[in-house]
Amino acid sequence: MNSSLQEICQTILKSKHILITAHVLPDGDSIGSVIGLGLALESLGKNVTMVMQDKVPDMYRFLAGSNKIIFPAALTVPSDLAIFLDCTDFSRVGDDWFQPWIREIPVISIDHHVSNKFFGKYNYVDVEAAATAEIIYFLLKEMQLNLSIETATALYTGIVMDTGSFQYQNTTSRTLKTAACLLEQGIDLSQIREKLYESKSWKNLQLVAVAIERLQFVSEGKIAWTYLDQEIMNQLQAESEHCEGVVNYPISMENVKIGLLFREMENGTVKVGLRCRTGYDVNKIASFFGGGGHQLAAGCTLDGPLERAVSRVLDQTRMVLGEF
Repeated sequence: MNSSLQEICQTILKSKHILITAHVLPDGDSIGSVIGLGLALESLGKNVTMVMQDKVPDMYRFLAGSNKIIFPAALTVPSDLAIFLDCTDFSRVGDDWFQPWIREIPVISIDHHVSNKFFGKYNYVDVEAAATAEIIYFLLKEMQLNLSIETATALYTGIVMDTGSFQYQNTTSRTLKTAACLLEQGIDLSQIREKLYESKSWKNLQLVAVAIERLQFVSEGKIAWTYLDQEIMNQLQAESEHCEGVVNYPISMENVKIGLLFREMENGTVKVGLRCRTGYDVNKIASFFGGGGHQLAAGCTLDGPLERAVSRVLDQTRMVLGEF
């Protein structure tokens, strides 16, 4: 059940020590939301701790406040409120920092995924929002806060990345109005464009090349899939952040309806990124394997080996296409 933004605001304003976190393998929306909310609450005099299990990718290091995000091991002072952003359930923040005290304090969940489990004491899930950062903007507006350039830049980054620069179907008139309001705060569009789109690492481009070379098609070309195994990751000395954007290539092919990226992780599990055209629903596929997301973009994690994971997901994808 959703709480009201007003109730969320009141809960935040009554708290002094606030922990803000988001999902593992952070993306632009999760990072932008954490930083945007964190900096805004600091301006109110709140003691804010921003924490993520995985490091902030280099492409987002230009955001002021990114250096304030710590690893779970660095947590020292218990908080009296925890805010989970862009997470469908509690486990999405990772498995390295389930502090005993975190289950003893109120949890606020703010998210835009249709697969959200409403796991917090307070939940605000808006599936019409293009990004969690869009929700944070309205939360801060409800608090009647004047946004700094740093906060506006972080939230704008989150919205830009989750809408594909306002190209994806999740972009609404409200999204564009929100972006316009953030622009009015004086953010530097040239810097954002350069850091997000014109500063690709060599390792990222190498992984894109490998993924394209490995593209395979099934179901008369309706399904395109590719993979990145640990062998190539080790060979290129690449990390998860260097996989940014690779998932979008299979679905970019003509006539493809569903695109899949399989990534073999160090622990042997396989992370699957799913994308599809309008009229299909990859959230159904991801949910079948315990994952989730949106209708057009979702993800899940399967046990290895890689070949077995590929086979299982392709079988389920064919079922969604109505082939079985």
